[in-house]
Amino acid sequence: MRLMATHRGVPEATIYRLSLYHCYLWEYTRRSAIDEGMTSRTLSELVGIREATVRRDLSYLGGVGRAGVGYRTHELLDALQEFLGVWDDYPMLRIGSVQMLQALEVVFPVDAFGVRAVGYFSESADDVGAIVGDIEVRHVTEIPELGPSTGAEVALVACAPSWIDQVLELLNEGGISGALLLTPKIGVEVPPRMHLRQMRIPCDIKTVACALKVPVLA
Repeated sequence: MRLMATHRGVPEATIYRLSLYHCYLWEYTRRSAIDEGMTSRTLSELVGIREATVRRDLSYLGGVGRAGVGYRTHELLDALQEFLGVWDDYPMLRIGSVQMLQALEVVFPVDAFGVRAVGYFSESADDVGAIVGDIEVRHVTEIPELGPSTGAEVALVACAPSWIDQVLELLNEGGISGALLLTPKIGVEVPPRMHLRQMRIPCDIKTVACALKVPVLA
């Protein structure tokens, strides 16, 4: 099993932007068979981030690219994958109701994002045995037993709010040390040594609503 890379001293914002560059280049290389050069200026324009910031971010990758020439696209993608600790068909668990799991199949297809579901788990006993994307749905209480055999280290969690704390504990018991939480819940109890990221969509909606009220300065 591959281990995810850890990099002490690298700003979290830099790691996020490096993951953004990786997502863009992963999609780009699948649209084009030509391994064209990629400069920091071109990448800056494509992702909408200042060129100086892009150059500073890519400097964390080490000796990739040449001054005045830029980067071979596939070499840069490989360097980003190595730094981030991911690879093609990166395995992860997905947790939620059958309806949610089916929706995630549509929103996050492996051919578009390179993230492959290797286990589906639901908090509802009624969902057990259902088939989603050729994978049998199991109950979340089976995560400690089945999780290690999947090769996954990260889970996408979209279960009901009342189940979140228990599901995170079950993931921790199953050796899953990273989780992306889609369910909006305040006051999540994160187990020791687990890295959790949470998307708070209702808060983001309110942020957008507030931005519409802010007058545009001339």
